Amino acid sequence: MNHLQRHLRVSEVHVPHLKVAFASSDMKTVNQHFGSCESLLVYGVEPDGYELIQAAEFQVVEGHVPAKVTSRIEVIDGCFAVYCNAVGEAVFRQLMTHGIRAIRVESGTPITDLLHQLQEQWPQRIPQKTARTTSADKLVDALEEAGWDE
Repeated sequence: MNHLQRHLRVSEVHVPHLKVAFASSDMKTVNQHFGSCESLLVYGVEPDGYELIQAAEFQVVEGHVPAKVTSRIEVIDGCFAVYCNAVGEAVFRQLMTHGIRAIRVESGTPITDLLHQLQEQWPQRIPQKTARTTSADKLVDALEEAGWDE
């Protein structure tokens, strides 16, 4: 039985650097347990912006039904992480086998706050030098410019 009721995919002409999912019933806050969530939102995140790229609604079924978890994992396949209020250990392991991290947050955490946090933690890029440095002094200078301290 397919538990997916509705699924909207926005055209992915531009593939984002990072995809993350959120378990939400109100489309604004993280407020759901992953395995029984009513809906999942998938955002594409870049250092300078983010956009909704998928929204999926599920038939809510009580109990441990493997197909309901499978349908949710299929929707978020390719995501770096899923933010939720809770996730069972067996489902946590299933997510990890798909390369998806389950991140637990307090109920009511605004999705936009989490998106901004991801952007703030974006790794800074160190400019690449085209010429090789062979001198120890040049190497030390390059490391200091990149923020390395002794």
